[in-house]
Amino acid sequence: MIVIKRDGNKEKFNIHKIESAVKRAYKSTGKDVPEYVLHLIDSIFSVLDGDVIGVEEIQDKVEDILMNEKEFKVAKSYILYREKHKQARFIRERLDYMDRYSESSDNAATSSETDANANVTIKNVANLEGEVYKTTNRIIQRQRMKEKLHELFPEVANQYKKDLDSHIIYVHDEASTPVLKQYCMAVSLFPLMTEGVGNIDGITPGPPNDLQSFSGQITNLAFLLSSQCKGAVAFGEYFIALNYYVIKEFGELWYKYIDVSATSSACIQHRTIKDSIIKAFKQFVWGINQPAGNRSYQSPFTNISYYDKTYFESLFGEFYYPDGTRPEWEAIDLLQRLFMEWFNNVRLKQVLPFPVESFAMVHNGKDIIDTNYKNLCAEMYAKGHSFFTYISDSADSLASCCRLRNELAENTFNPTSGLTGVMTGSCNVITLNMNRIIQNYFGPYKRDEVISKHLWKDTINHEEFKKYLISILERVYKYHIAFKTMLYDLEDRGMFSASNGGYIYISKLYSTIGINGLNEAAQFLGLEVSNNQEYIKFLQLILGTIKEQNKIHSINDKKRPFLFNSEVVPAEGLGGKNYKWDVRDGYWTPEGINLYNSYFYNAHDDTSVLDKFILHGRQTYQYTDGGSALHCNLNEHLSKEQYLKLIDFAIAEGTSYFTFNIPNSKCNECNHIVKAPVKKCPKCGSNKITWYTRVIGYLRPISAFGADRQIEANKRVYSNYEK
Repeated sequence: MIVIKRDGNKEKFNIHKIESAVKRAYKSTGKDVPEYVLHLIDSIFSVLDGDVIGVEEIQDKVEDILMNEKEFKVAKSYILYREKHKQARFIRERLDYMDRYSESSDNAATSSETDANANVTIKNVANLEGEVYKTTNRIIQRQRMKEKLHELFPEVANQYKKDLDSHIIYVHDEASTPVLKQYCMAVSLFPLMTEGVGNIDGITPGPPNDLQSFSGQITNLAFLLSSQCKGAVAFGEYFIALNYYVIKEFGELWYKYIDVSATSSACIQHRTIKDSIIKAFKQFVWGINQPAGNRSYQSPFTNISYYDKTYFESLFGEFYYPDGTRPEWEAIDLLQRLFMEWFNNVRLKQVLPFPVESFAMVHNGKDIIDTNYKNLCAEMYAKGHSFFTYISDSADSLASCCRLRNELAENTFNPTSGLTGVMTGSCNVITLNMNRIIQNYFGPYKRDEVISKHLWKDTINHEEFKKYLISILERVYKYHIAFKTMLYDLEDRGMFSASNGGYIYISKLYSTIGINGLNEAAQFLGLEVSNNQEYIKFLQLILGTIKEQNKIHSINDKKRPFLFNSEVVPAEGLGGKNYKWDVRDGYWTPEGINLYNSYFYNAHDDTSVLDKFILHGRQTYQYTDGGSALHCNLNEHLSKEQYLKLIDFAIAEGTSYFTFNIPNSKCNECNHIVKAPVKKCPKCGSNKITWYTRVIGYLRPISAFGADRQIEANKRVYSNYEK
């Protein structure tokens, strides 16, 4: 029998260790251990020969033996001894980890025990504090879930921990906080315009009254809201709100006088309307890229959205500002264009990660309806800008963050509801490890047998596996309901300032089924991960089953809805964890990788650009109601005409959400930045170059990635457009 120790290492089972512990427990009560008890212990554990067992499970069995033999005082002594040593071990482990973290030359992401994040620039006591508490946070979170499940769904209460420990599921950012929080959210900014952040910070006296105060308050809002969630905060109508304050200072027709001086002749420094707007951009962008102490020294993950005219008119055509006026498209259009140009140029001075930008356009099946924005999108890509593009046949959904896409329950507004139509997000993400799940389904069969016996090609197995997957999903939906129920209860008690202030409501949030290990599962079955029908049918079976079950299990209650969606998760840290866990536990994993993919193609092979678009097209995307993102890695920037062709191709193939990744290079000697992957600085000739690229969703230096992600990043294939 093999014993899995608390640190994850394995050793051969030793019965003498158990006997010694039992003897100590008896001795503490003034008794000698009876021989029959030792024989009983020996007989129970001897039948487990060949099994794999954890230390805690061994000790649980010993407790059961003592209680069954009515040795209550001995059992109590054993339990107290066990608990005392458990606490001592825990404190010692935390102290040792603090030393390792502070002494290690590894970056913050690599030094993290769990939920590593490249959004930490430097190590200090703030992020060390966050890391130390993660173990405790996880214990508290799991206990809360266990108690709520016993109350709501007792039949799965014990299974929850088993599913987590067996790594068929993973709860994202479970260890980030001991307190229950929503995951990510796209918020309304209407309360900011009517009340200001004072309704959630208790300090700010009133709503913004000019451009400068708006920029200050929305920056504060990003920090305030990020403290109440585990993931991102999306400002889907940043430019809508910004325009309101530009009007307050410069009048409704300000966009016609953009280059007119906005200062008096007595001022030393003359500033145009454009200059004032850019100053507001600076205040917001530089503010949100500052680290937040309450997030382990991470910057608040912030997203903003651009809309083409069709999208704008659909979402905001009936919207009124607090003073009864309406936003004009000409003004919003100009603000969006100004920001894109300015932010793209800023990244020639510093490659800032936030805000993550989503560029939304509507097509008619043949072309983008607003061709001006189609041209703008292609033009900005050609200029080296890095953002996400979301194209849809209607404005019935909203994409933000790295890939999350949510259907909008309502997409129209009225003067009293404000911007409620953009309220959406995710309250919790539980991800399935598909590689482990599909191997568990085939049980004793090894990969060679599955392939040689054509087990997956037998369609009977498709239907049986579907049933098996549904049985897992049915548990996961109950886990989600338990979690969201607790969020509802906290909201009812007034514990979410975001809800109290009207920025977002728990009812607007989806419970998300994450997906990881999909490519690896396909390869286990002998399928080629490429643009071929066999692989696509596999994806459709998995993704289609999950989407189907999401709809079946959603509860459309008016007061407390429980809505489910599915997302191919970025898995910045989880991709490496799933790989390591599966290797450790003897599951098959593909050669040449060190973590699981986050796309429908393999990032380390030479899949063509067009095939990547096809794989992320309608034949798969239609089944990911929570989103998936094509990250198209290129080795150089394309021309505007080439990007236009790819947008047309995306429309034809139904590829809704995509971005282009071309590494940026920063010289460590002269700080010169080139929006291309170079090994030698063109300005000073230095070869000390740092590459910046998307770790998954946001731009960061590769040197800030976790160790696993650094290996993966160096294996990525950056394609030529011709391929």
